[in-house]
Amino acid sequence: MNTKTKYLLLFLMIGSFFGCNEPEKNYTAAAKLANSVTISRDTYGIPHIKGETDESTIFGFAYARAEDRFEKIESRLIESIGRLAEVKGEEGKSNDVRVKAFEVERLSKEEYKTLNPKVKKLCDAYAMGLNYYLENNPEVSPQLLTHIEPWYILAEYKRNSFPALGPLNDEMIVEYLMDDIKSIGSNAFALSGKKTKSNNAILVINPHYSYDGPYEVQLSSAEGLNFYGMVGKGGGILPVMGHNEHLGWSWTVNGPDVSDTYEVQFDHPDDSSLYRFGEEYLPVETYQDSIKIKTDSGFIQQKVSYRKTIHGPILAKSKTGKPISVKIAGLEKGGMLNQLYQMALSKDLASFKDALRLNSLIIHNITYADDQGNILYLYNGIIPKRDTTLNWQTPVDGSLKKSEWQGYHTLEELPQLLNPDCGYVQNCNNRPFNTTTNENPNPEDYPDYMTYNQGNTNRGRRALVMLDTLQEVTMRSMETAKFDTYVHNANENLQDLMKEVIEVNRTDPDRIAQIEEPLKLLQSWDKYSSSESVETSLYYIWTFKSYHQRRIGTEYPNLVAFEQAIDKLENEKGSWKVKWGDIYRHQRVLNPEQYNFEKLETSYPIDGGISITGIMFASSGKFEGYLPDIGLKGLDIRAQGGDAYVAIVEFGEQVKARSIIPYGESDHPESDHYDDQAELYAQGKLKDVYFTEDEVEENLKVKYHPGSIKWK
Repeated sequence: MNTKTKYLLLFLMIGSFFGCNEPEKNYTAAAKLANSVTISRDTYGIPHIKGETDESTIFGFAYARAEDRFEKIESRLIESIGRLAEVKGEEGKSNDVRVKAFEVERLSKEEYKTLNPKVKKLCDAYAMGLNYYLENNPEVSPQLLTHIEPWYILAEYKRNSFPALGPLNDEMIVEYLMDDIKSIGSNAFALSGKKTKSNNAILVINPHYSYDGPYEVQLSSAEGLNFYGMVGKGGGILPVMGHNEHLGWSWTVNGPDVSDTYEVQFDHPDDSSLYRFGEEYLPVETYQDSIKIKTDSGFIQQKVSYRKTIHGPILAKSKTGKPISVKIAGLEKGGMLNQLYQMALSKDLASFKDALRLNSLIIHNITYADDQGNILYLYNGIIPKRDTTLNWQTPVDGSLKKSEWQGYHTLEELPQLLNPDCGYVQNCNNRPFNTTTNENPNPEDYPDYMTYNQGNTNRGRRALVMLDTLQEVTMRSMETAKFDTYVHNANENLQDLMKEVIEVNRTDPDRIAQIEEPLKLLQSWDKYSSSESVETSLYYIWTFKSYHQRRIGTEYPNLVAFEQAIDKLENEKGSWKVKWGDIYRHQRVLNPEQYNFEKLETSYPIDGGISITGIMFASSGKFEGYLPDIGLKGLDIRAQGGDAYVAIVEFGEQVKARSIIPYGESDHPESDHYDDQAELYAQGKLKDVYFTEDEVEENLKVKYHPGSIKWK
């Protein structure tokens, strides 16, 4: 063997050795992070993650959350990276077509490369924490993802921009691109010392969505991170709302115009691949991708051809048959994770505003309070600056130079209200110009396109009445107010019903006589939704049906709906005199879409009702008759969504908080924390938040390093 051969063999042996041990290296790095972070589970199973660094804390968070909800995390990531059809077949195809149309994978990988080193470490740590969970729990069978990449997390943040597409839904996109393929709101309040007994600011956090989504966590590290809050479904690294020791914020959904559609003019006389822009013609960019689709006999690949202009991918046709290009604000910009991180690290209003100036949260109102007594409302969004001579509510002519955006509006250019004299700000998905009764941003100071998609809500109207009258507020009195069950719309609804009753009674008194008793009972109702109330049952079942009757143009829609409600109660329950709590109940089941509650399993009566009626204790099932072709399927209705997370935070010398989620932290039915908060929630009550180290230790259930025990 000559010397050259010896060196070659030695080189190959070394390369083989290091290649075989690369997973071990990664595992060792993960093990080191695991040993540098502690998961302390309190009596409700809520993880309080304490790490030596922010990186180790995020690693611990990923591991703890995976212990409770790995399937939800994985499902969200699968959707975000455009691989849903590999799991759900045809059902997931439209999602994947959209994700690939906007090149989410490419943009996410590019953003990951350019992240500042600190934020990149957070992405790495979160992915490593999930992978460490899979390595330590081989009995867990992922649906698809056996290894998580850091860019997946950024893909999920980009996916959050897709609701901006508005009416351009997945099916329209798929129909255009692949002709062979057919396939609830929120509340937030902030009160200054002018309204509170302690003179401290109080924040109310109250997002609305499906009950099985919210997850509570505290993230703290020796580097200074100390944030308690809520994350929703999926793989997000940081809570999207909550508080640290100095300040906190809540989100509510708003409707700024953050996306536009453009008619593309392919009118070149000689080359159909060129489109007009100003005085010149530009070549359309083309690219291909493929969708992997699960079928009964295995997987198939379907290729998709995309075209893109300077305005974005071409995804549909206009009413005139012209191709439509779509542009979404902030999709290429990215930066959402970094902004949330800076918001969580903020210590006062100035640093919080600096974080807001990063302008990477595509939508959402922000309601804020801090330990200096400040309260703030912001109509937030990545809102493009546009030429106001164009009608941006319809597809604009993409050949016009003035159709190009001129950057984005800055923080100072957005509607906002700081420390009003009335002592409160609120947003219940209403317009920014109705933040208080008398002190509001002036709509004349803002272009119409900022807010023309934003309406007012009945909850917002009720909130103004409530907050104007509240005085000497404490956390407990705010808790009572948050779970207020007064039905704001009831008087107006009953007036409409009685107008029809009076008119029909003139010509057909016998018809009215048949419903006289329930009608009189409903008229005498105090308008408070209650599980003990027959009137509440009459009201909700009637109003659910009246939405449908009005939509289809029925003569006397309220009267017809009321008669139908009586018939339904009598046919299904044997009498119209049925308490709301015998119809509508709170219960966790394996299928979150299940309509009815299981009568033989534990369930709880709940006083809440559908938020569209203006009730603060918002709760709803799959029974809303105002949706197309959906009526009441039966009168054993299970609550499924609404007040998904409620937290009340008081910022004094030491922050105090109380909170609740509808079920529990764990998705495992055998866990003690599968539905251990359900009874409290149904009663409209909150639990104490354990924020300081002493509070956590006094209410500790178990403490461990990731991978050292089996937690359920």
